[in-house]
Amino acid sequence: MKILLIDNSSLTPKNGKFFCEVRTGNFAKDLVELGNDVTMYGQSIEKLNTVHAFDILNNGIKVCKINRKSNKLINYILLYLRIIPLIIKADFVYIFYPSAFKYVAVLCFFLRKPYGLYIRGQNDLNSKFSKLIFKKASLIFTVTNFFTNFVKKLNFNSHTIRPMISLNEKDIVRNRIYKPKESYRILFLARMAKEKGVDELLYAIKQLNEKKYNFTLELVGDGEYLPEAIKLIKSLKIESVVNVRGAVLDAFLVKELYLGSDIYILPTYHEGFPRTLYEAMIFGTPIITTFVGGISGIMKHQHNCLEIKPKSVDSIVSNLIYSFENYNNMGVFARNALSTVEPIIDSSRISHAKHLDILINGK
Repeated sequence: MKILLIDNSSLTPKNGKFFCEVRTGNFAKDLVELGNDVTMYGQSIEKLNTVHAFDILNNGIKVCKINRKSNKLINYILLYLRIIPLIIKADFVYIFYPSAFKYVAVLCFFLRKPYGLYIRGQNDLNSKFSKLIFKKASLIFTVTNFFTNFVKKLNFNSHTIRPMISLNEKDIVRNRIYKPKESYRILFLARMAKEKGVDELLYAIKQLNEKKYNFTLELVGDGEYLPEAIKLIKSLKIESVVNVRGAVLDAFLVKELYLGSDIYILPTYHEGFPRTLYEAMIFGTPIITTFVGGISGIMKHQHNCLEIKPKSVDSIVSNLIYSFENYNNMGVFARNALSTVEPIIDSSRISHAKHLDILINGK
């Protein structure tokens, strides 16, 4: 089957090749290996992006792109015009949602082309337009049961995917020891974006440093906000307790980061369900996170994590202090998180690509 895949991210060109985020690339590769002809469509942005490390063309996936224009209106007009013949040629269109390409669903409807949605986040989820395109979709997948149940309440059928990560129950670390320490290692691992709560975290670190708590923060990730984060670290004079690592893509090194950390923190403003929370649970790192998007469907305060409020420096400070002063409890939460994540990542669960392939090819 000819599948037109529309990610909600850009394509990164380099030396005549095109790169995308690894999980998305592996998903498309799996579809190809299942016998499908896959074309990825998007805008090409010539900008250093270390997160985009998957070589699309080298893995049997086709690319159709538009070079991003400086004028946003012209850019989107061209993007939507260029995609029309691709929709006509495709047998099925699969749209990562929400994204700037949500109106592709309208084009599919008028061109009488079946389309599916992969709901990854909460933005625009409850709008009248979203409900309309849910209704017209041939199928809907979501990242967690939270979103699946939301869609089902609207009387639309949907399915929860197995997480698009390479880890499974065999990777769970069960032998970690959680004892109070003189100094704690805090890990933030995410895309460097303002909406990930980077500013609030750094202001909280300043307060904790002034209160003479002993800790270090590993700031791991790449993104458009990294230069601003570095400036803020310097202006707050917290360089001595914050280590900026940039992107870490090697799976072994990522695992070592979790195993070498006492707390994983994610003060994000909005999410679907982030890969990093799965990783922290799998590797037994106690979690502090906001409960936005689909996070509240899996994480439970003082059961498998601690909850912080979005955009709240005080909430970060108070929960980090609790974790420092009650680290035995954090160990209990981490062990409960192992039980939470094990059935979710069970290797016997069907993969996202295989599930989609079955439904659209009628296997």
